[in-house]
Amino acid sequence: MQYKTDIERAVTNERNLRMLINNTEEPIWLVDENCTIVECNNAFKIWVSYFIGEELHPGDNVLYNGNAVSYQEKFEMCYRLALNSRAFKTVEDMKVNGLTRYTSVSFNPVHDHNNKVVGVSCFARDITEQRKHLLKIEEQNTALREIAFIESHKVRGPVANILGLAQFYNYDDPTDSINAELMASILEVTKQLDMIIREVVRKSNDIGLQQ
Repeated sequence: MQYKTDIERAVTNERNLRMLINNTEEPIWLVDENCTIVECNNAFKIWVSYFIGEELHPGDNVLYNGNAVSYQEKFEMCYRLALNSRAFKTVEDMKVNGLTRYTSVSFNPVHDHNNKVVGVSCFARDITEQRKHLLKIEEQNTALREIAFIESHKVRGPVANILGLAQFYNYDDPTDSINAELMASILEVTKQLDMIIREVVRKSNDIGLQQ
């Protein structure tokens, strides 16, 4: 009777574990030291299909001995490192419905009671939105550096020209012919400065600094 109870408890525990790991959209899987899949959730089956075109299941080799050479090369080193007691994360990209998605993948060595590595537990998490946010920040930083360069270099020239020309203006005799020439030159330099300012405004709009 106790034996039956133990079996029932084990079955119940396994059922609960499967319900737990399948109640998430994030891939979870476990491989042994031969890279054979010991356990995986439904999310992993779908996730890996984006790389190789089909699902993998417990009992399959996680490196897939098919034609997906790039997939095998991409992940083989990761599993080998984890089987050599290295826990780490990597970021992988894949095409989903024509769009690029980014996933953070954790590889963690599994030890037995003698501290021998007997497998690798893995967990993947979609980080596409975070990745896009970081890329957006990088684009903004690049644009800000360009704006800073424009303001510190391109603007300086026209401003210096205007200040220099203004020194020659004959304030004592506004009708002096030199004043007309100076104003024409100042107007031309001002147009150049206006073009530079427009460039700064355009770049600011591109990165959302202007409303």
